[in-house]
Amino acid sequence: MERTRGSGIDFVHRHFGTGRKYIVEISSGSAALLDFDGDGRLDVFFGQGAPLPGHVGAATDHRDRLYRNLGDFRFEDVTEQSGAFDLEYTLSAAAPDLDGDGDPDLLLCNLGPDRLLRNDSGSFVDVTETSGILADDYSSAAAFADFDRDGDLDLFIAQYVLEVFDHEGCGDRSKGREWVSYCSPDEYPAAHDRLFRNDDGTFTDVTEAAGIVDVDGKGLGLVISDYDFDGDADLFVANDSTPNQLWCNQGGFCFRDVAAVVGVAVGLNGMSQACMGTDFADVDGDGDFDLVAANLALEGLTLYQYDGRSMFDDKSISSGLQRPSLLYVGFGAELFDVENDGDIDLLVVNGHVVDNIERSDPAQTFSQPAQLFLNDGTGRFSVALEEAGPYFRERHVSRALAVGDLDNDGDLDAVIGDNNGPPHLLENRAGHRRSWIGLELIGKARNRSALGALVRVRAGGRTHVNEVRGTSSFAAFHDLRLLFGLGDLESVDQVEVRWPDGEVQTCEHLPARRYHRITQQ
Repeated sequence: MERTRGSGIDFVHRHFGTGRKYIVEISSGSAALLDFDGDGRLDVFFGQGAPLPGHVGAATDHRDRLYRNLGDFRFEDVTEQSGAFDLEYTLSAAAPDLDGDGDPDLLLCNLGPDRLLRNDSGSFVDVTETSGILADDYSSAAAFADFDRDGDLDLFIAQYVLEVFDHEGCGDRSKGREWVSYCSPDEYPAAHDRLFRNDDGTFTDVTEAAGIVDVDGKGLGLVISDYDFDGDADLFVANDSTPNQLWCNQGGFCFRDVAAVVGVAVGLNGMSQACMGTDFADVDGDGDFDLVAANLALEGLTLYQYDGRSMFDDKSISSGLQRPSLLYVGFGAELFDVENDGDIDLLVVNGHVVDNIERSDPAQTFSQPAQLFLNDGTGRFSVALEEAGPYFRERHVSRALAVGDLDNDGDLDAVIGDNNGPPHLLENRAGHRRSWIGLELIGKARNRSALGALVRVRAGGRTHVNEVRGTSSFAAFHDLRLLFGLGDLESVDQVEVRWPDGEVQTCEHLPARRYHRITQQ
């Protein structure tokens, strides 16, 4: 159920297009969830665009916006007093607790210089100049993890393209300006992803030394997962029209791209896809992580199913995901248990990147409906229509999808960031009908966010698995609490946490229908 109206969230995303059709305009729109003030409720951050070349007149307010959660889907704008904004063209945000002081900080990925804002008891201070983070191209997503297992959080930034302002649209201009649209990413050189090592609070660029050789990757989606369960955080980068990359952590701050070897670089036809949003989850209940990617129209959603040993199989068709998504351009895509029945479902928000697509292909539209795919428990999905709610019968040009329990009722709600329009808050009214257990993990030292922690929940003869990630989907940062659907069960037999440093901690016989805080011992 949509709860935007009356929520107090009056943000409207602006891409600041002037008719010149710069590629950054059509891909922007972000959302991040964080409890910035420590009151136990998730607050919402939206990234804003900024005036582009060709903008005429006085610049309108183009600050990012932060809204404090007051409860019951009511929010208040606290941007000014919190200082949680900059004036760059913000494309996404990540919100880990970088300094271990108990509150989330903000890394803003921008077109232009990225910004690091340190949270000091609810007030944000720009510490970019002393942080060592130097990324000033087209940063699409950032993810934090303790890649070298030294106790603090390192940083990976996925970057998209260069020479953003060198193309003012593509198409047959002889037919008139209305036939000109945004250029394909093939028209631009790739911007190179960056890896930063955290050296006692200051970040050092170790991209080349770590083996991150990113010749032609045009990264839009980003998710971290220890997909091979070897204890190290690995990286999947969803690239737009170039092969995807899966950077397998070899230890010692050394990475190797194994995407082509394990089967996640390209689609079934052997061709690169235009990938946007992405996520890892155990969709078939076999105890390991499968991978989803949202793509351009006529490609459909891709599901790579992990065999538990070393390879992924493309199950896009047999899973039921590809055909219903063929006419849509998927951006935000997140795997989570919508109904709390123990099976991982998929929510995808859509919107085309060709704003006049109806002229060249009447079967497609610029604004498009979101899609909710329900899992039958075996990794086969079907589209939820009437049961999904009225929002899914509307059309929008959507980009970001962030999920979290906004009302603390035990199911995951959604915040959707539209391109050049207002966002949407969707309340989940299905999940709390069934049982669930929520886990808030508190790690040691400078990784109090416990990013990279692996959790197994054993209940009713099944084992559910998830990780603390934060970054996934598209241009989004999520609730760091982990929520597991339990169906009709009222307790779990065991919760096993493998902390980012490798330590394992177990809790026995926890009651359901509540959140539990687990602190690393």
